[in-house]
Amino acid sequence: MNVGESSSRRHGVVRPHAIKEKGRWRLSRMVQIYGYNSDLYGNMSEASQMSQGLVGLALLVQIGEPSNMELRLLTSQLQHIIYKGQQAELKSLSIRELLPTTDFYMTYDGSTTMPGCHETVTWLVMNKPIYITKQQLYALRKLFQGDQSNPKAPLGNNYRPAQLIHHRVVRTNIDFNRSSGQSCPTMQSSLFYQANYNNWRQ
Repeated sequence: MNVGESSSRRHGVVRPHAIKEKGRWRLSRMVQIYGYNSDLYGNMSEASQMSQGLVGLALLVQIGEPSNMELRLLTSQLQHIIYKGQQAELKSLSIRELLPTTDFYMTYDGSTTMPGCHETVTWLVMNKPIYITKQQLYALRKLFQGDQSNPKAPLGNNYRPAQLIHHRVVRTNIDFNRSSGQSCPTMQSSLFYQANYNNWRQ
């Protein structure tokens, strides 16, 4: 799992996945969750350099409340891992609960966002964000690259800039047919209720 965040407040600073709205980049903080293809490869290191080796879930992160509960579990331990080499134990972490409440995503074949930048990842970019508080974000910005004796720089600006699409095909299960109105149909509630009247009679 990687967390990408910029300490810069400059506009136009774009992370590997971001959403552009009305000419401005938004939702550009990100949590990445990687998995590897265990049917083809023995471990993550091998898979990261091979075709169809990795899957990457890109979770866009927005400041807001309430924050994601699993993200809260992770950030609650940051005070114990401020420097390189420090460790903290988590009793449990649900990847499922870390995901946003949506069934919709975009997907494409791309590269890792870390040095090596191997073209071995199938990315799934979820279409809704998860939330983080300003306090949690502040705690992330207090982490350092080095150990306690040589802390080096803070772990900010640890992202790879957005790359050109280079003829990649982006696929999605989002319905962009707007014939039913201005709202995206996949975002509309389609709940309905039905009662069996015969069971209610006494």
